[in-house]
Amino acid sequence: MALIPLNTFKTKTSLLGESTATNVYVAPVGTTAIILMAQVSNVSTSSETVSLVHYRNRPILQDAQGNGAQSVGGTYLVQNFQIPPADAATLLSGKLIIEQFDSIKCYASTSGTLQLTLSVLETANQ
Repeated sequence: MALIPLNTFKTKTSLLGESTATNVYVAPVGTTAIILMAQVSNVSTSSETVSLVHYRNRPILQDAQGNGAQSVGGTYLVQNFQIPPADAATLLSGKLIIEQFDSIKCYASTSGTLQLTLSVLETANQ
């Protein structure tokens, strides 16, 4: 019997900080997550920029053919994307797989002006 539910839907929200990437979501031990939606809204009266990063928190070894090795580090999904005042944008055009321990980080051009909402499906690794 699994200790982790097979499928769990979650909503994660975050008021984004300036210049320093905020850990918005980290896939827990024993799960793989699918980011179904990532939307950011600008609650200020001026244009702001947002950056969204997939961060690999553990290295992936190459397969038997020598392919697929990945080191620890971040990959920008969106970098300095401008959001007009009182507007919103979808940051992902499709779904994104997040393996256990990997994270989604996000930051804004100004603290407290952008709000991020993630819809996440967590699936137990069995």
